[in-house]
Amino acid sequence: MSDERQILKDGFAQFVTAARELEAGYAALKKRAAAVDLQLQASNRALEQSLAEREAMFSALPIGVVALRANGTPGSSNREGARLLEAGHEAGIDLLQRRAGEVSFADCVVRVRRVDLPDGELLMLEDRSRLEQLEGEVRRLDRLAGLSELALGVAHEIKNPLNGVMGFSNLLERSDDMPTMRRYAGKISQGVRAVDDIVKALLGFARPADKPVSSAPLAEVIDRIAMSVNLPRTRWQLRGATEVHVDADALGRVMSNLIRNALEATPSARLSMDATVQNGELELLVEDDGPGVSAEVAQTVFEPFVSTKQRGTGLGLALSTRVLSFLGGGLELLNPGQPGARFRVRIPIASSQPSMAEASA
Repeated sequence: MSDERQILKDGFAQFVTAARELEAGYAALKKRAAAVDLQLQASNRALEQSLAEREAMFSALPIGVVALRANGTPGSSNREGARLLEAGHEAGIDLLQRRAGEVSFADCVVRVRRVDLPDGELLMLEDRSRLEQLEGEVRRLDRLAGLSELALGVAHEIKNPLNGVMGFSNLLERSDDMPTMRRYAGKISQGVRAVDDIVKALLGFARPADKPVSSAPLAEVIDRIAMSVNLPRTRWQLRGATEVHVDADALGRVMSNLIRNALEATPSARLSMDATVQNGELELLVEDDGPGVSAEVAQTVFEPFVSTKQRGTGLGLALSTRVLSFLGGGLELLNPGQPGARFRVRIPIASSQPSMAEASA
């Protein structure tokens, strides 16, 4: 009997010990759970803060962002994305269906980009309307700056011969000697001719605001200019987009300058021209077989009143550059310091190009 009691007593003691250990383990587990709970709360707060920050940044992005599911339906989007989608919808344009590129509607110009996602696409919409306006304003200011530079140059160049004209006129009034008077008259005539050359060069590029653009095929324009400067058909070649229509007056005067310069440098010069059309613009590469433009002269070749000729206003290439700039094109010398001058002429092929007067307004 005493053995059974001892067994029961030992078993109870073990039970008590196990219970105490269990209680201690439970307390430790509870404490650990409380610590984990605090950690989770801190992590959740940090996650919520991070998500809120990202949501704020996402919403404040100047570029519209729209998540598209695999079936093409829109998911989440930021404010700018929703605004542009709504603006497109009001104009009858579904930007969700547009591929990459630019689309214009109403007063908006929107650039569309798409990025693949594992389960769909990310549609990015950039409103470039304001940027287009600013770029247009910069171009207008550049044109005005060019006009100002040209006007100052013209005033300076005209002032010099006019000063001479006035000086010799005063001397002529006070002289009674016929040979001396003839000499003074010759100086006056020389000064007036210098002014006349500058004015003619300027008027040659001027187009009245109410005069419509004269459109003609490129081959016709080049043929007419070549005939006017006595360049035989056997000494020039035009390849590529020869039938594209261009502003005949503007391109004609530019090409007249380039061809005249080539012939004055080398009377027997031959010219080759290659025409291509890209993005609504004609690109014409003009190359002659003359001595080319030296690296030193090339630095100032497009500046007004810079000329290597004994008789010349130095306005030809300067005005050609200005005119093409007004129309949205350009003129470049591609190989300074190398034989055979090579120029690149760019001019829009659209017939509704602004006149010089309109471009400077």
